[in-house]
Amino acid sequence: MNRRRKILVVAGVALMAAVIIPIVRHYQLRAATEAYIAELKAQGEPMELAQVIPPPVPPEQNGADVFRSAASLIDADESLSYTNYVYGMKTVVPGRAMIRWQQPLIRDSDVTNSWEDVETAVNKNAKSFALLQQIIDRPDFDFQIKYERGVADLVFTNLYLSESKRAAQRLTTTALCDLHRGDTASAVKNLHTMLALTKALRDERFAISELVRIAIAQIAVTVNWEILQSPNLTDEQLAELQQDWMSLNFIRGEEDALTMERVTGEISLAIWRNSHAGLQRYFNLEEGARKSMGLSDGEESLWDKAKIKTKIFMWRWWWSYPDELRSLRGYAVLINVARFAQTNGSFQTALQYQNVKLDELGISKIDDEFLSLFSNEMDFHTMLSQSIVGLSGVTRKVMRVEAARQMVIMTIALKRYQLEHGGYPPDLNSLVPEFVPSVPRDPVDGQPLRYRRNADGTFLLYSIGENGVDDGGNPSLEKNVQSSSFNWQNPHALDWVWPQPATPEEVQNFYEHPPR
Repeated sequence: MNRRRKILVVAGVALMAAVIIPIVRHYQLRAATEAYIAELKAQGEPMELAQVIPPPVPPEQNGADVFRSAASLIDADESLSYTNYVYGMKTVVPGRAMIRWQQPLIRDSDVTNSWEDVETAVNKNAKSFALLQQIIDRPDFDFQIKYERGVADLVFTNLYLSESKRAAQRLTTTALCDLHRGDTASAVKNLHTMLALTKALRDERFAISELVRIAIAQIAVTVNWEILQSPNLTDEQLAELQQDWMSLNFIRGEEDALTMERVTGEISLAIWRNSHAGLQRYFNLEEGARKSMGLSDGEESLWDKAKIKTKIFMWRWWWSYPDELRSLRGYAVLINVARFAQTNGSFQTALQYQNVKLDELGISKIDDEFLSLFSNEMDFHTMLSQSIVGLSGVTRKVMRVEAARQMVIMTIALKRYQLEHGGYPPDLNSLVPEFVPSVPRDPVDGQPLRYRRNADGTFLLYSIGENGVDDGGNPSLEKNVQSSSFNWQNPHALDWVWPQPATPEEVQNFYEHPPR
């Protein structure tokens, strides 16, 4: 064989290897991912849309149309703008909050309003509030979400998330106005409406929907605190509110959302791999998000466009598979964390497990999707597992809202005991079974909530908070932490202490020397 023929043979072999090896590698990566999906299915994990889609809502229970009508009225009337909102349970020193409805004026950092002005704005929205109150009897929403289109192709305007939160803010305002004029029954009804709205969103089963539910529930906590300061409460009203709070379950909501996100993520991935238009819609969503934040991408050169096309080709055939596998393993970690917290009642242990497992997968070192919007540098190797970084933060938010929910249930029980016996009980076990079926547990460590009756007739009720250490009911911030927020569930608070009413002197000092 002459030298020229040898060169041609070697070149031919090299060319065949250059073609065959990438193809073989593609099928190896694909097989590894498919094997893991088969493993999940064998374990009974829901991996098909039919297994995670919410049950149909009977027409007579569907409050979606009522809410749409209320939302359109809210959007059309600007009289209750942000300057007229009234927020409840304003913490003025750690562990103490002002009773907003008792204040002569509504004062915030940048605005002061009279109750008369706010009442006028509330009255202009009377029709929207009446519509929202119908949700109490129809606490299920079906907005006809097309789950089969995958996450990236959903029309998120169909979720009515911003409208839901805005409705909760307005219900807060009207509830505090009710309390200011002494109409406790009306305030209780508006709180029932907020909790019905929280319940109605439970079956959308997306992380973003769960985060809005959590936000609405946290707003409702402040209204509940304000209502508990009313002298006109009845045991019947309290029992009904207590039942509302007990019917909510944010840990189960987190699990449902994560399993739905996993399935719709796989649907989206299949679309992206098989359709340039489908992948382009995802890029368009990201570009739209960047523009909404005032970030400009500038003009793309021909070279930039060529690089993107090359990366898309590499992603479709090779890069997406190991990223999909890492993402699926990340979902498994987060779902197991939610299940552990549900079964064992301890987020502290579950979060430790989450941190270790995500570190092992290398996910903790990946920038989340939101941060990648600012850099305008999409990493095609981590495009899928970026979402796990963002979702990993949901667990702590669920822990906070579950702690708040359990404490609201207990403070209502304490109030009911006080109404019947003229004072607070010596311990929480005294509330069982007349006022609660069992003593609520602190979701942080799974132990009973901490409580003691004070000598001055008040009580101390607290969760050990995010640091996981019982600091004896100390609401102060951790050493060397500076913050202008006295929020009772500040992540840096030593303990999450249910606030007692602030004294007039503490309120006045807060206004004269606001935190910086």
